[in-house]
Amino acid sequence: MIAGLVYGGQIDFSFEPGNIVRGHPPMERISTFSRLTLLAGLLALSLASADDDGHASIGTIEVHDAEDFVAQHEYAVIMDVRTPVEYEMSHITDAVNVNVQDESFEDMVAALDPNKTYIVHCTKNPAGGRSGRALETLQNLGFKHLYSLEGGYVALKAAELPLTEPSN
Repeated sequence: MIAGLVYGGQIDFSFEPGNIVRGHPPMERISTFSRLTLLAGLLALSLASADDDGHASIGTIEVHDAEDFVAQHEYAVIMDVRTPVEYEMSHITDAVNVNVQDESFEDMVAALDPNKTYIVHCTKNPAGGRSGRALETLQNLGFKHLYSLEGGYVALKAAELPLTEPSN
């Protein structure tokens, strides 16, 4: 059975249930249920932030949530990984274009701030598509806050969200 006391932000598992350590206020007896709940929460936090290889997990964000998400997160960046020609035709306002098909893609993204949050998209974001390859590269480079924009540019256009006009 797991037994422990929480004090000073640490868990001490050397105590058996019923033991009370005196002289370390505010140490209190913690029920087994509370200890297990705390451990489950800590485990869930560690699993949510990394996959089995220690990489950050990649989330998915819906098109209608992306605009609010960026507005609420100062360090969020929308990364359009389509070609420069596709990007120039029309793109999300303020999106950064980094062409995943460019030979120097990995070098270009390695120069970016890995502590920022990146919402990555291509045309449709199919599994194994350009955005998937870009996200995998970012993940392998140690970027921790990654999202795939559900449906990509096609979904943005269908939702009639603000896009730049095609340049002529």
